[in-house]
This record gives sequence, structure tokens and C-alpha cells, in this order.
Amino acid sequence: MSRAFFLPLLSALAVVVPSAALYGQSVTPEVAGQSAAASPPNAHAILDRALDRAAAQEQARLELDFESLLDSTVESLNGDGDATDTETVRYRRYPLEGLLYEELIARDGRPLDDEEAGEEAERRGEFVEEARKHAERGEPYDPNEMAVRFDRELMDRYDIALIGTEVVGVHTCWVLSFEPREGRLPDNRRMDKALNRSTGRLWIAQDDYGVARISFEMQRPFRYVWGLVATLRHAAGQLEYERVDRNLWTPARFDLELDLRVFFKGIRRRIRQVWVEHTRIGASVRPS
Repeated sequence: MSRAFFLPLLSALAVVVPSAALYGQSVTPEVAGQSAAASPPNAHAILDRALDRAAAQEQARLELDFESLLDSTVESLNGDGDATDTETVRYRRYPLEGLLYEELIARDGRPLDDEEAGEEAERRGEFVEEARKHAERGEPYDPNEMAVRFDRELMDRYDIALIGTEVVGVHTCWVLSFEPREGRLPDNRRMDKALNRSTGRLWIAQDDYGVARISFEMQRPFRYVWGLVATLRHAAGQLEYERVDRNLWTPARFDLELDLRVFFKGIRRRIRQVWVEHTRIGASVRPS
């Protein structure tokens, strides 16, 4: 199965700090009108402040001041968990039409050939065309309909608990666990079935309520039809963030393992994404 099938699922299964439909930024508590030092060590109070901060950073769109490089590796695994095939690609992520766009620039350590470059140019043109159509209609454009945002709609489906503190990088964090609530849960989108079966942990930085790490594991399989009939039997992953600017947290590393059955064939993949650099390009590229 081609890697293209797994990329939307990869993006969707990661609980992503919100941004202009892709990855997110962070806003200091002062910007959000809050004080980190004043927060009591209570799970719901911590989560509320983190969610308020996420809502503020949704509007700030500070990620549009940066471009970055992203290396992605997909390993095909056998029944013992050993890699039998590996594919690597590199993307350049940069602002385009007021959104962040990921442009494929290399595959398996080599530049794109003419055919691949032509396909990528066509994909970029389609992105620009759709973004402009939505802008003319005054509608938001979300190129990744499977994206999952860290917001109240997401977290209201979970019970949470404060289970301790840990240091992630240089940040002391509260650690919150989450698991699905009992009873009826949202089931309006294709990703809801995966979200409603997942437990995990959030690491919230004590100094500014930024999300420093997210881990998750799907506890029960489900059958779905996303262009083909398949069963997602298991998924587990972890997303690390880093603060690259006073007001900006960005993804640093994402690890994901998937176990699927497509028709009668079992498929296992290990996916790793690493952001290798972030470069400030200035506010001039941000939309007015």
C-alpha cells in the first residue's frame, strides 16, 4: 500500500495544537490574559487554561512567520516488528495563501525527478486555487479534513486526571491523563471512531500552558471505509513540541505505529516525522 494512504491518517491520529488547519503555535499566558503562576494544581483548571491558550493561539497565527523542513520516514513492518521496506521524504513547510503548505522537495535522499516535480507543481496549484476560491466566498479552507485540533470539542469527550509532573526538554510540565467518557460520544466525523477509542497523556508546560508532548493509544479496533474497506486494529503514537520563539511552539518529532487489516491482508507501519529546522521569514508573508 502506498504511503499516500497513511499520511491523512497520520495527521488525523495526532492530536494537533490548532493553527490555520495544520500545525499550531502558542501564545504566552500574558497574551491570553492569564498567569501560569496563579494556576492551582487541578486537572480541570490546567486543562481550561491550556484550552484558552490554544483558542488564543488559533487567532494569532504566528506560525506564518516561519518556514521549516520536515523529514518523514515510513517503515513497512513484518509480523515480528522488523522493517522490511523504508521510504523517506522531505518537505518544505511555508506560508502560502495564508496557510501553511507542505511542498515535497526530496524522496529517498534525492531531489525530485521531472515527473515528480510536475506532480508537485500541480498539487501546489490546486492548493492555491482552492484557497483562493474559499477566500472569495469568505469561507475557511481546511486542506486536511482529517485534522484533529486541541480544543474543547475534542477534550469534552474525555475524563481527565492530573497524574504528576515531569520535565520535557527544559520545561517542567503537568501530566494529564485522558480516557473516553462513559455514554454517548461524538460520532459525526470519520476520525471520531478512533478518538472515541483512544486514551493518552498530555504534558502541559507550567510556565505558559503550552502543550509540550502528547501520547495516545487506541484501545479497541474499528472497521471503516476511507476509499477502501479496512480495519484499524491498533494505533499508538507520541508527538513532541518545542518552543522555537517566545510565543511559538511547533512540532519537533512525531512517532506513530499502525496495525491495519485491508480486506484479508495485514499491514503494519512505523512512521516517524522530524522537524529539522525552523527559520523566521518575517511578518511580511502574513496575510493582512
